[in-house]
Amino acid sequence: MHDTEDEEAGPSMKSNEEEGPSCLVCGRIANTGHHYGVTACLGCKTFFRRVVLQKNSPKCKYKNQCKLEKTENAKRLCRSCRYQKCLNVGMTEDALHPCRDVIGRRARQPSSDSSPISSPPSISPQLSICKMMSLCEGDYELLQTITDTDTDIRTRTAHILGEPLNEEGHQIHFYSPPPDYSNVSVNHGIGPSLKVDIILLKEWVSRIPGYPELSERFQEHLMSRFCLRYTVIEHGLFTAQMPYHKNVWFLSDRTCLVSEFEDLPKEIKCHLTPKVIKEQKLLAPFTEMLIHDVADPLRKLKPDSVEIASVKTLMLLKPTCLKVVEGDYLATQNDLKIINEVRNRVLSGLFSHYVKKGLDPEALPIRISEILELTGGVETCANRALEEMHLLRVFNLSAFDQYSEGVIFGLWRDY
Repeated sequence: MHDTEDEEAGPSMKSNEEEGPSCLVCGRIANTGHHYGVTACLGCKTFFRRVVLQKNSPKCKYKNQCKLEKTENAKRLCRSCRYQKCLNVGMTEDALHPCRDVIGRRARQPSSDSSPISSPPSISPQLSICKMMSLCEGDYELLQTITDTDTDIRTRTAHILGEPLNEEGHQIHFYSPPPDYSNVSVNHGIGPSLKVDIILLKEWVSRIPGYPELSERFQEHLMSRFCLRYTVIEHGLFTAQMPYHKNVWFLSDRTCLVSEFEDLPKEIKCHLTPKVIKEQKLLAPFTEMLIHDVADPLRKLKPDSVEIASVKTLMLLKPTCLKVVEGDYLATQNDLKIINEVRNRVLSGLFSHYVKKGLDPEALPIRISEILELTGGVETCANRALEEMHLLRVFNLSAFDQYSEGVIFGLWRDY
């Protein structure tokens, strides 16, 4: 009696109406497609994936002499010979993805009103697959190194801007502003408020794995493009930790931008001179965009430091930044190879981070999607911020020091 895989769909008899490519493993025509490098039916795709992920090498009882034929009972043929046929026709284990190709029964989780992040459930037996893959431990450690860098730079930024270190001197994962509007003023010149961020940005990018190995010209291009994305994220985090107000965007030096001028806290309203109101009205549409597209999602999602470090790294190392200069691309083939490798490792590390936290497998892809959606709002606001910076510079409404100006409006900068 041969081993069986009852849940896998086997090949059906070919009818006169069926047309199209047949499965190279079992000959089935219906439900075929390109799977793991070859044309295969869904049944053989599932069979191959299950054998690979479960590390359960089947053994043939008939000395590997079974014959695979296009019959109704093909799904009950020897699993060992079927697996060998998959390999012979060109299926490759390298095509499997640890996140996308997780299989198995999902354990039911008890209902809870709390979020899966704030109250992590126990790890499902399904995640034994991830354990077999050692949770991509090297990628997880790489992401932890990036997170430590991000935390270190943020701690120093906060200290320079006057936020005291806690009694034990521990690093802060996020800003810890006083939970009130004390010492808040309306921003009067964006340039000085960005100076500390942009000075420390150079060190931040230099400590990201892979970045120092990029060509010098491409490094400058990526940093220039990323600088306003970096500041939007950092000031968004600061805003999300300040007392909520629907019309106020805070910068990490405790100045603020205002989109509407009614119903403001008295601590902010007292700074609204006619000149300041005129400047703020010029920036009001942009301020509203920052609040709606960045601050509000950050308040809702409450990302942890690992998630923020992941988002920032992915936005820095963007492989589509291929501006042509003097007839040649800024990025070399080696540049693209490096950044794609680091990006893949960051995503793998983020997946491992969620697994280690015990995130419900059903919630995991949703959480990753929500976190990556943050990049859309940041991109939109950073592009708009560049236009606003140009506007402020043209009308002499804000001064930029020479270094900040070179980074923000750099020679090889694009959107």
